[in-house]
Amino acid sequence: MKTVWLRKEGAEKLLLFFNGWGMDARIGAHLFGESRSEEFSDDLLLCYDYRTLELAGDVMEELARYKDIIIIAWSFGVWAAQHTTLPPITKAIAINGTLYPVNAQKGISPDVFQATLSTWSEESRHRFNRRMCGSGEALALFSSMSPDRTAADQKEELARLKEHVQASGTTSAAWSYDHAIIGGRDLVFPAQQQYQAWKGVPQTVISDMPHFPFFHFRTLQEVLACLKT
Repeated sequence: MKTVWLRKEGAEKLLLFFNGWGMDARIGAHLFGESRSEEFSDDLLLCYDYRTLELAGDVMEELARYKDIIIIAWSFGVWAAQHTTLPPITKAIAINGTLYPVNAQKGISPDVFQATLSTWSEESRHRFNRRMCGSGEALALFSSMSPDRTAADQKEELARLKEHVQASGTTSAAWSYDHAIIGGRDLVFPAQQQYQAWKGVPQTVISDMPHFPFFHFRTLQEVLACLKT
């Protein structure tokens, strides 16, 4: 797993952002830039690239000093966060993802997942990004923060995620998600599957939100506000 400190200034609280599959630091940097203008004061660590699910030893040492750690996890990052060894977590919020990422009832259909993996290329990536964003206009906006990664690189990560999921079994994480944000127009993790996966967990449903949520949520503060609803 790769990590990038977007803010590290000795705050008592850390926001730990688990990005989606195939992403890098650019989305997190965009969110941080928007949030900083609204007086965001927590430290912020971004996690991505789940070919391995371990954090580096020096990162674990840094995490141990925080009094409060809040997780925001998006897409496949929702599952990855629960399968990463972490210090105690104060609160956690999931966005457009589930703890059953390859599951016909509670995640992505196994057939769809396998087809995505088998056919992934530069061409199919463009189609996927359009489905993820929900419209050509949103796709154009996404291009300004889209990951600087090759299709081959992303495909390797997805193949490793498949192996991780198949080998994982039940998570032994000592924390659970406190809130789930569900996009009604999510074409990657369909809303109905998310409803099934998050039964009993407080939910915020945004009927017109596609899988990519960060045009509906401009700042990290707006995401965290859902924990108060």
